[in-house]
Amino acid sequence: MDWYRSETWKAYERPESEVTGNRSDGYERREPGTAGMIEGVRYQVYEARDGRYVLFMASEQAFWKNFCDAVGRPELFERWPGSTYADHARGNLELRTELRDVFRTRTSVEWIDFGVEKNFPVAPVNSPRTIADDPQFQDRFHWYPVEQLGAEQLGSPIKFLGEQLPAPAHAPTVGQHTEEVLADLLGWDAERVAASRARGGLGGSAED
Repeated sequence: MDWYRSETWKAYERPESEVTGNRSDGYERREPGTAGMIEGVRYQVYEARDGRYVLFMASEQAFWKNFCDAVGRPELFERWPGSTYADHARGNLELRTELRDVFRTRTSVEWIDFGVEKNFPVAPVNSPRTIADDPQFQDRFHWYPVEQLGAEQLGSPIKFLGEQLPAPAHAPTVGQHTEEVLADLLGWDAERVAASRARGGLGGSAED
């Protein structure tokens, strides 16, 4: 689950002449994963009008321009155009304040739809409490109901072409499959099973 940071730390064992940071950061290596994105501005989490959060990902200049034009703030692009690729505007607190205010003008859902319409990347930031409402989550996961397993549980997100994973079920109760096992594996017929049960060989009665 943490392959990105693991691979980055491994890469950082090589000399800095081989493994550098982004050009826009002066090639400085940053902390792997989210720790290295704390100072990011064009790649950052912002609060929307409804109190939920979205992840803004306009580090590429073309997306950044699309965003500025879409929200009617071309002066932001003119003042801070950034580099062509991977420019997060790290440490630009003035721009971050501007974007904080801009993102409070729409709800999280409105921002997602607006990003699709105007071609700039923005994604919902979900919590374990809200993730079940996310359309992508709903497409990848299946909830097994309490009636089937005794509690709501998530299935596997892994999908195989032409294959259907078996549906989970309750663990069997004691003795639940005794007769099936005796019949399938030992070839016992119903009469022999009944005789053995009557002698207490299977724990007494069928209810035991």
